[in-house]
Amino acid sequence: MAINWVEDLGAPLAVVAIDLSLETTAPDWNEWASYAVVALGYTSDILGIGPKNNMFVKNMAIAATPWAAKHIYTRVRAATGGVSRKGSRVGRWPAQLVEQPFGGARMV
Repeated sequence: MAINWVEDLGAPLAVVAIDLSLETTAPDWNEWASYAVVALGYTSDILGIGPKNNMFVKNMAIAATPWAAKHIYTRVRAATGGVSRKGSRVGRWPAQLVEQPFGGARMV
């Protein structure tokens, strides 16, 4: 099985180029662009829009899925308030509390 350079490597590189260019020029649009690339790529593949068997667009959607998932994760995490306090309690037993050097120092 041979690597199809344009479809297999060009599509992920195009997604990285879109991500980096939007992140530097228009950071407010970066999140919504990730959703648009994924939605348009999968929709065009499902509906058969564009050239027959256009794997470039499908591979762009596949490559953009982690980009969009990262934005969904950060949005959900911000909405829920971060880490839940219920499972994040850490006990010291049986280990002893180690005093950090200059732990009690105060700046005067």
